[in-house]
Amino acid sequence: MSVTVSLAERDAELRAFTHIAEPPPVDDAVPVGPLAGLPVAVKEIIDVAGMPVTYGSPLFADRVPDTDAEAVRRLKAAGAVIAGMTTTTPFACGTTTVTRNPHRLTHTPGGSSAGSGAAVGGGLVPVALASQSQASTLRPASYCGAWGYKPSHLRLPRAGMHLLSDTLDDLGLVAADLDVLEKVLAVLADDWRPEATPRTLRVGLVRLDDGDLPRPETLRALEELVQRLDGDGISFVRTDGLRDLDEQVDGSGLSCFDIFAGESATVLAEYVAAGEPDPRLREMVDHADPSRLVRALQHRAALVTAYRVATVAVDVLLTLSTTNPAPGGLESTGCRRMPATSSLLGVPALSAPWLTVDGLPQGVQLLGRPGGDERLVAAARALAAREEETR
Repeated sequence: MSVTVSLAERDAELRAFTHIAEPPPVDDAVPVGPLAGLPVAVKEIIDVAGMPVTYGSPLFADRVPDTDAEAVRRLKAAGAVIAGMTTTTPFACGTTTVTRNPHRLTHTPGGSSAGSGAAVGGGLVPVALASQSQASTLRPASYCGAWGYKPSHLRLPRAGMHLLSDTLDDLGLVAADLDVLEKVLAVLADDWRPEATPRTLRVGLVRLDDGDLPRPETLRALEELVQRLDGDGISFVRTDGLRDLDEQVDGSGLSCFDIFAGESATVLAEYVAAGEPDPRLREMVDHADPSRLVRALQHRAALVTAYRVATVAVDVLLTLSTTNPAPGGLESTGCRRMPATSSLLGVPALSAPWLTVDGLPQGVQLLGRPGGDERLVAAARALAAREEETR
């Protein structure tokens, strides 16, 4: 049985892929490059030459690009093999997809990178390209039990992606483990310089926007994790600066949406006029308002300053990736507020699959300083080693 048929059969229930690539020709040549032979799935707002990239919309049902997005070009040059295209909500901002959660098929995988999250969380591929403007990488990673990465703004190449918001849009990654995540980051990011795993780590605890929504069992799982990780060079703190940040970040999810809607409205209005059926696009167009956009950008600027002040005395921040595990049903992709903070601030964030609540995965979110992507990954390695030791 061919690899393609096997992948198609495994995906029959999840429906994570919109297109599965033909397997590469079998020859005697040994794959070369740092990612030699690594299968990578690609969210279908990111161009792959010769594959259907429809942006999740019937308006572009026949679109097949001639050239690769820059991220795809770098992956191929490093020896990776493109496994196929994964589902997205329309234009990475629509309502939902047909994709199911690999850990409970009746629950959402999150979005908008639904297929990327489900494909990795379900074990179909070890890594997938995603994107994030609000919660589109961290949320599906959290819901599907995978590692998710949202970089510092513009740290990873965006050329060849469908973009809506210059302030918020970023390429993201969903990976099966931290090692493969960093290997791919080293290929995609310019001048990636891995940092040594720190011997000591000062971790700041934060709540972020909508941090009052987690259920008691979710908060209890996080508290138990913190208790396990505390010690052996890792200390957890809750400083006045972090408390102030949580107060100022309240309502930031709405500010993020105001920016997203305001900056995308012109493009989305064209799609709505052309007949795009997803109601979320009309909602965003109707919500867009220049005065709201100005106020949201001002709120963002104040938060960026508060974040820099609050993170001076810590190495990394820790909180939940999402308010709770994946909700039941496929009618929505879940709450976006907590993972949206990193996009609003332009800081690197990582979702680690360290919790289980009600039998479902629940991610733990780590946030770093702007531009500190390598340092965030190094901190994640230290915490991951401690988590494995104490499991």
